[in-house]
Amino acid sequence: MKEKIFLLVLSIFLLVTKVSFSQTDFGYTEESEEQGFLMDYAYFTENQSDDWRVEVYYKIFNNALTFVKDQDRFKARYEIEIVLFAKNKQVNASSHEEEYIVESYEETQSSVNFLINQINLNLPEGEYKLSVKLIDKNSQKAIKQEHQLTLQSLEKNKITFSGLELARSIEEKPDSSKFNKRGQKVIPSVSATFGDPENLFWVYLELYNLKLSGTLDYLLIYEIEANNKAIVYSDTSKITQLSKADQILYEFKKIQIDGIANGLYNLRVLLLNEKGKEITKTQKELEIKWSLLYQLKADYQQAVDLMRYVANTRELNELKEVEGEERIKKWQEFWKSKDPTPDTPENELKDEYYKRVGYANAHFRIYDKEGYKTDMGMVYIKFGAPDEVDRHPFELNSRPYQIWYYYRLNRRFLFVDVTGYGEYELQYPYKEGRQ
Repeated sequence: MKEKIFLLVLSIFLLVTKVSFSQTDFGYTEESEEQGFLMDYAYFTENQSDDWRVEVYYKIFNNALTFVKDQDRFKARYEIEIVLFAKNKQVNASSHEEEYIVESYEETQSSVNFLINQINLNLPEGEYKLSVKLIDKNSQKAIKQEHQLTLQSLEKNKITFSGLELARSIEEKPDSSKFNKRGQKVIPSVSATFGDPENLFWVYLELYNLKLSGTLDYLLIYEIEANNKAIVYSDTSKITQLSKADQILYEFKKIQIDGIANGLYNLRVLLLNEKGKEITKTQKELEIKWSLLYQLKADYQQAVDLMRYVANTRELNELKEVEGEERIKKWQEFWKSKDPTPDTPENELKDEYYKRVGYANAHFRIYDKEGYKTDMGMVYIKFGAPDEVDRHPFELNSRPYQIWYYYRLNRRFLFVDVTGYGEYELQYPYKEGRQ
């Protein structure tokens, strides 16, 4: 009976408190229909040009569009509207209409199938806000994505990187499409999210104004840095390994991500001279996101430990004792038993739980301690985002602390950075309600 009551209470916390994920003060943006439309960019240049060629990539999932029957097929019509702002003033705008045709009704409803396309812009150096809007011409529904865009000066003697284009795969099947680069077909990832089944991603970059004479000992250093500044991946390319075309050096770099935990990361590429001095660098954010089944197969005990806030001691022990092929079956049975709506395909409790685990790992990780194991991670997973956060990072007479308020639950939690190294520990006894 106590277990059933615990599950009911946790289910209410996980489902009811989902609305709190829109708390922008807490730094979390609620997943919404915007997830059906993604946008990214990279930038390159040609010899003797003073402008950058900005490649705007967009990805639209089928279920984000409205399809109408067109003879034996289904057709969606959409418009991509691009607006550029500099110093809060509009400096450029363009519109592009496209059609998208699928063969069956099932495809029109798919949240897995998608299209990827690209639009090129020529821009001078500067700071821009790039606004890209998807307009569904059949429903008039619009979704907008915005990014900050910084284009540095293209001085003739200044060694400069292009932007970093991230891709899931590169095909040695050159064609005349806009995705062709140096004889390779490079389909941009757009989401910059990587995991299984590939366990890798590709980076395409170009390097301008570097003369090979006298620089043969220069190195390119590729690093993936976690939020806690830990370097989780590092590899090196010699300048002599790069390809060359039209006085431009370029490289297709394969990055293996096996063993890197779920989370948000920063990919950094540095150019070092023969003395190890940094000449220039570029960087781009990305996310590593493994599927639940992959995590189960790769590290079953770790996958079970992630369930510490939803399973009781007996359930955890039973899961840990299972061997071989029975592990996945037992894990699936556990979550099926917790499904608040068993008559539907979705398991809202499981989806919400792992969403919170992912957020905790991305934002509360401290050095080698994963975010879900921290006190802040534990409270976040159990109760969701707080209604209000009272931060005190620079108090004269006390250590840094935060108070999380959950008004709808009549609770508050006090966290103190006891050691001074950024790990906020939950202080006991914590009080019910606001004192």
